[in-house]
Amino acid sequence: MIRIAYIIFTLILGYNTIIGQDFKKQIVTSDIDNFWFAFDQINKSSDSLERIKIINELYINKATEGLKGLISVRHYQDYEFISNIINYPKYWNSIRGNSSFILENREQIEKYLNKLKEIYPELKPATIYFSIGAFRTGGTYDGNKVLLGAEFMLAQKNAVLEELPERIKNTIKEYAPYDIPLTTIHEYIHTQQKSWENQSIIHLCVAEGVAEFISTLITEKPLSPPVIYGKQNAEKVLRRYMVEIFRNEDVWNWIWNKNQNELKVNDLGYYIGYEICERYYNNAADKKAAIKDLIELDYNDEEKFAKLVDGMNFLPLTIKEIEIKYESMRPTVKRLVEFENGSKKVSSKLKTITIEFSEPMSNCCRSIDYGEAKGVERLVIKKHIGWSDDKKRYTFEVEDLQPNKTYELIISNFAKEDGGNRIVPYSIKFKTKKR
Repeated sequence: MIRIAYIIFTLILGYNTIIGQDFKKQIVTSDIDNFWFAFDQINKSSDSLERIKIINELYINKATEGLKGLISVRHYQDYEFISNIINYPKYWNSIRGNSSFILENREQIEKYLNKLKEIYPELKPATIYFSIGAFRTGGTYDGNKVLLGAEFMLAQKNAVLEELPERIKNTIKEYAPYDIPLTTIHEYIHTQQKSWENQSIIHLCVAEGVAEFISTLITEKPLSPPVIYGKQNAEKVLRRYMVEIFRNEDVWNWIWNKNQNELKVNDLGYYIGYEICERYYNNAADKKAAIKDLIELDYNDEEKFAKLVDGMNFLPLTIKEIEIKYESMRPTVKRLVEFENGSKKVSSKLKTITIEFSEPMSNCCRSIDYGEAKGVERLVIKKHIGWSDDKKRYTFEVEDLQPNKTYELIISNFAKEDGGNRIVPYSIKFKTKKR
């Protein structure tokens, strides 16, 4: 009995060590200390080149893997850090004393992670990094790294905002004082999910909704502003959502950006996703299994994704109906003016190519790519000539062609006149004649 009791005690102690100590090690804050040290040195210098040298030597070059990830995913530049430090002194001085809040919240973060582990035993380890960025994210993730922008997280009620640009000021006003543990858990859940970032607007909203719903469930915190607004104005929000769900450009009205439609409320896509996830969880007899389903949802498996979303009877159309309507609203390429696409008899003297579209198009956007097939040459654009008066034809000049060669160019992101719908990626491929 003594031996059995010892084994049980050892197992319990080992379990607590795995859960507790691992989570302690997974929270990294050293970038914040490095930032403030660099901050003081930069403010002592009036030389712009010296300031750039300081931010690199004392902050960027000493970056943790978290800060490296944050710089990479948000494309931060060294001069942006300098500009923010110099231009917003009142803000920095007002939040500097709040650096201790992160350490004070460490224990609460660990408790929430333990709770998440209880309801989702498959939880994989991820490291949590608090770093100071350049005001493009309060929280994101990169693989198994949780990346938290402490320049936002440290904004508590005492933050002085008067120097900040309106975009940053409005964001902080909406969410400050930031709930650091809640935000951490939200982003931690993202590290557990299957890939979803390059999907459609409904996929993005559900993925954010999973993190929003489960983090709120774990922390038992009040609903976020967009979720509160959505629940109070459900009919109005859903009506607008079902207009914009068919348009690529309008995804930014719902997540990660300032809303430009008449609702004027940011991140309402989080509400859409939250509502779907909440209904799924409430309808499930096995709550733990429901959490597992939500976290492990495969966004590339259209059948499973549609089954979950359609089963909640929240959206007025099924996923399949949405896809059909979405495709029907895309503009198309009608033809290439100079030759038939796929031709094997194109003259090597060809200088221009004109693409004719099904309807007037926007000059807002376009993307060019190349295939990787063996024996296929890249069709290189020498000069963009531009649009016809009716905006239905786009012409570009190509580099000199060689006889008896196969060429290819892939166009995408060409949008209809209102900028809302894009073409399916279209391959321009042909072979030139022999001499």
